[in-house]
Amino acid sequence: MKKLILAALISTSLVSAAAAADMVTPMQPPSAVDNGMGFYLGSLSSVSFLKHTDFDVGGFNINTKYDTGFYSAIRGGYNFGSMGYVTPRVELEVGYGSASVDEHRVTGFGSVGSINSYGDANTIQGFVNGYLDIPLAPAGDTGFLSVFTPYVGGGVGAINLKLRKQGVGSVGTLIDDDDTAFAYHLDAGVGINLQSVFSGSTLFEKTSLDIGYRYTAADNFDFTARDGTSSSTDFSSNAVTVGFRKQF
Repeated sequence: MKKLILAALISTSLVSAAAAADMVTPMQPPSAVDNGMGFYLGSLSSVSFLKHTDFDVGGFNINTKYDTGFYSAIRGGYNFGSMGYVTPRVELEVGYGSASVDEHRVTGFGSVGSINSYGDANTIQGFVNGYLDIPLAPAGDTGFLSVFTPYVGGGVGAINLKLRKQGVGSVGTLIDDDDTAFAYHLDAGVGINLQSVFSGSTLFEKTSLDIGYRYTAADNFDFTARDGTSSSTDFSSNAVTVGFRKQF
């Protein structure tokens, strides 16, 4: 009898242990946090406010004021992922900009007629850019702060500036020439994580909307007016920028 009772207890213990083992949820290895590394492609557009340019012709200096212009570019780069408090990235950018002449002014004499002034300032711009993203939330966080990532940076490269058919209606075209010079720009803004904003859509996966400010400058463009007079001018602009980045 004792042997039967002992066998029954052992059997019951084994069944209970097996049932308990079935109820235990297997442990899953922790999932890796995406640190943001990868290549990306994007675009950049801006509303640009050009500083005046000037050129010499016929013994006079002509100062040119511009209407609000635009700049559009394509860009591609690499994000190096989180490195402590910042996330560095580098990119290449190529773009085209344009602004129409508002008026020409003869230095020391005043306006020569804003209605009759015509022409454009066109640019082809190419830069190597570097940025530091400054996350407000830790990697992997999905809270409100994860939506916004401030950034600072800039780039160096070259600008081809063309003073295209600039002149006055009553006189004619005074200059139509171009030159290329070293250029740089400084940027600051905020990236908006569209994947967090539109969490239910795969269209915006790893996509950022960048809104910021850019200052662009280049010096000593050399031009020759239609009468053969040579002169030089500087170029600078302030711009409100909007861009997209899609990481792969």
